[in-house]
Formats: sequence, C-alpha cells, structure tokens
Amino acid sequence: MNRPSLRLLTAVTLAVALAACAGPKGVRITNNGQSATTAKTPVPITNFTADQIRAAISGKTFQYTRPDGNGFVTYNADGTFSFQDDAKGGGVGKWTVNGTEYCESWGKGLPECGVFKNTGDAFFASNSRLVEMKT
Repeated sequence: MNRPSLRLLTAVTLAVALAACAGPKGVRITNNGQSATTAKTPVPITNFTADQIRAAISGKTFQYTRPDGNGFVTYNADGTFSFQDDAKGGGVGKWTVNGTEYCESWGKGLPECGVFKNTGDAFFASNSRLVEMKT
C-alpha cells in the first residue's frame, strides 16, 4: 500500500471512530419508546402548620431514620405513639404540635422539638426522617 492510501485509510478510520463517539452518552432506559424516568415535578420544601402535621401523621406508620437509630413508629390521633427501634427495642411516647413546632417525648427525657417539614418524598420531624409505610 502506498503512503497516500495509508494516510487516507487512517483518516477515514479516525473519522469513523470520532463519529461513533459523538452520539449520546450513558444508558438510556425506555418504556415502549417513552422515557422511563420520572416526570414528577419537585415539591418545594415546606414547613407544615399544626393542622397539616396532625393530618400527615395521625393514624399512620412510618419508617424513621435518626442520628441515634432507626425503625418504625405509629402515630395515634390522641397524641401518643409507639415505636420499634431496630437496635433498642420498642417503646411509647407522646407527640404535640404548636404552630409549625413539632415535639415528641419518650421516657423521662425532655421533649425533643423542631420544625416539621415535607420534602416531597419524606417528612422531617425534629431529628427524624419519616417515610410513610403504604399498604
């Protein structure tokens, strides 16, 4: 093969290789020709009022994550709750709301209070992240 033909072959090979790299990157997942990614609109983080807090948790069970443990908690409409911690076992406590402040107490310790927030996929209550258990 002569030198001009070798150069042409090299240039064509390089052009084909570059063209192959110019397409979309990453994995594309489709569902019958449609994007399989969620079309959910993000929910702005909002602080709940006392009525919204009561409606959000009364009579419901959540999986919780806290700096000091995790497990499941059920909130009752009468202001009590029961929990089952993965490491510490179970117990009961009380919850109250005042404006946007949410408080919970268990045992003989002081109440733990903070703002109750909704992030769209979970609630944040004082030091707990709560994800509702759907049946």
